[in-house]
Amino acid sequence: MKRPIAGLMALSLFVAITGYMPKASAYQVYKCNGKTVKWPSSKIPVRMRSASVSFPSGAWRNALLEAVNSWNRNPSKFSFSLTYNDSSVGRQNGQNEIWFSSDDSLLDGAPARAFLWWRCPNLTEADIVFDNRVSYTTSTSKSVLWPYGGSSRPFQTTAMHELGHALGLRHENRYYNIMGQDWDHIHANGSTARAYAGEDASHGSVFLYGVRSPQRQDVAVVHWKRSGSSGEYSAHRRTQMYNSSGSLLSSFTSSGEPVYRVNKGQRVQVEFTYENNGASTQNPRVGFYISTNNIISTLDTKIADVGFTLVRGTPYTARNSVTIPSNLNRGRYYIGAIVDNNNSIGEINESNNATYIAIQVN
Repeated sequence: MKRPIAGLMALSLFVAITGYMPKASAYQVYKCNGKTVKWPSSKIPVRMRSASVSFPSGAWRNALLEAVNSWNRNPSKFSFSLTYNDSSVGRQNGQNEIWFSSDDSLLDGAPARAFLWWRCPNLTEADIVFDNRVSYTTSTSKSVLWPYGGSSRPFQTTAMHELGHALGLRHENRYYNIMGQDWDHIHANGSTARAYAGEDASHGSVFLYGVRSPQRQDVAVVHWKRSGSSGEYSAHRRTQMYNSSGSLLSSFTSSGEPVYRVNKGQRVQVEFTYENNGASTQNPRVGFYISTNNIISTLDTKIADVGFTLVRGTPYTARNSVTIPSNLNRGRYYIGAIVDNNNSIGEINESNNATYIAIQVN
């Protein structure tokens, strides 16, 4: 039986596909005849074949591999493998294939689509088609990306979303999630922004396939949060800053990013989203820092320190109070957050532990 799974902005789903949301979780999976649809263990790692014309050696192949590798850091027993130079691609041919196309009969108005086949409840084939007319970019430079005021859609986030379908996940609209609006489900520190699976999708992978051994741990912090829903998809926006009473601070936009106006010595609330992308509950310390640039590290000036308990499940968007140092000069600074700033957790990915919000000191 075949079932096309629409990519972002395409809303069609066949009624034979039933969504299922386990209690206390936001991720959603596919059901058939009351059973959870997933890959049998004998098919893992799931081999994805990339088309030779669409993904020749170079930037596009590297970007696709980046998305695959990012998914392969998930805490479950699931993984993908990726092969190249597939010379003949098509649906329902017994192979899992990835290619670019301008065929509207396949894309149905979406920037990308995933197509799944199964013999209930076992997945047997997954194909992913990207629209070659979309203004994708393989760059991870913030300045060219949609979420940071650029003109191009990040290919890797869309690839992560469609690979999530290939893993067995449905769309999600209630939490900040790669299976929602994908292009601004992204981590940034400095001038680089990268796609990642995120907590809820990682939790979904564990529900489907179980925790791998040895366990993988990973905590992260991002300056994005859920802002609402758009049909089946979660909508996202930047996290924000507030005064001590909880009122939103005034801000302006510079180089595609919000900058909040603050005063020396002012008590403010800074908001970030924290995620446990790993196998088990963690209790990290989170340090807050003042920096003269947007590359946040423990070499910057620490202005506060708190502890969190992060249970693997759904992302946690929180506000914490900090005081703007009174000895700063007027001008541009950055308030950064570093989760696990004392390196107490052995993580599979240490590059997602810090992010920032820009401020203008009056």
